[in-house]
Amino acid sequence: MSVLVAVLRVGETPPIGAGMRPRFEAHLYGGGLPRFVGYRVDDGPRLVRLSGTYAPAFSESPAFPVTDLLLAVPECRALSAIAQRLDTLSTKAEANYGRDFTAMVFSTDVEWGSDGYGRLFEARSQLEAHPFEGEVSLTLTPGATADQRTALRANLDRIRGSTRVFTEADGDETP
Repeated sequence: MSVLVAVLRVGETPPIGAGMRPRFEAHLYGGGLPRFVGYRVDDGPRLVRLSGTYAPAFSESPAFPVTDLLLAVPECRALSAIAQRLDTLSTKAEANYGRDFTAMVFSTDVEWGSDGYGRLFEARSQLEAHPFEGEVSLTLTPGATADQRTALRANLDRIRGSTRVFTEADGDETP
């Protein structure tokens, strides 16, 4: 049985006095092959599951688990200062290779050399080089491995926007 080891939330931080309004949540399940399950957050709020799963290579240097999730969900891409460029790259990938960033991340292999990898690599670089208008919060539970913790935190450090990390042991780690 898999165990939930991390929850990643992406959304907008409203004015003081209110909490974060997530647009997207991704839950990382551990086990034989750790993988993210993604959800859009609809009005209600209600979690609507995205089809497929994402198994990032946490041991890669650098790893892109957060960046890939932001690129996979159009509502999250919209929070980037260069959202239009990212959408264009996703549309070009779909036109040329039959799969957009959502399909690349949640349905298929995005290894180096795979169809459309160049567009995804460019989009990763662009997203991390420009301001991100939303907030990314990450909750790490004791089930998260050292590789997962290191990769997720390093990826958050490359995102040019508000980020927070929560852990069970010490609460909110970053303002």
